[in-house]
Amino acid sequence: MKKFLFIYNASHDADSDEAWMAWFTSIGQSVVDIGNPFNGGKIVTADGAKDITEWPDFVGGYSLVNAIDMDAAVALAQSCPNKAGVRVFEAIPM
Repeated sequence: MKKFLFIYNASHDADSDEAWMAWFTSIGQSVVDIGNPFNGGKIVTADGAKDITEWPDFVGGYSLVNAIDMDAAVALAQSCPNKAGVRVFEAIPM
């Protein structure tokens, strides 16, 4: 199994906790870490830091899941209750 990072785009809709927990239950043992929602953030470079306040930079949270390949990870993400979308990245073993 490969690990994938799900990055949830920040949603302007209040997604229900029940919908999220039902989704995590539905994808079952694929979930390594349900993760956490985010509050605020900064973009940091050698020149300084600035608040993240607008799209497409603002991220709502993350989860870590196992899947056979990217297609399987995308299939898991498609049923996510976050209407703003999910970014799916494969974690490369090191």
